[in-house]
Amino acid sequence: MAPIVNGLEAEFAGAVAVVRLDADDPANAGLLQAYEVRGHPAFLMLDAPGRVVDRYFGPQTAETLRAAMQALQGN
Repeated sequence: MAPIVNGLEAEFAGAVAVVRLDADDPANAGLLQAYEVRGHPAFLMLDAPGRVVDRYFGPQTAETLRAAMQALQGN
């Protein structure tokens, strides 16, 4: 998934922020719980105020994630 996410991060630089969390790092447990992430990979799309507008679990195609990121630009 890293090559897809890296490419999308470059494509949407300055328009959509990409934040990565290591699910195995205990320091991230609170965020994972707060956003109800129970498996990985998981992709959450948040609007500017931080509300979850979409969730994707498991491996995703670049096209799926690109469409979700494009939708965020419209928010």
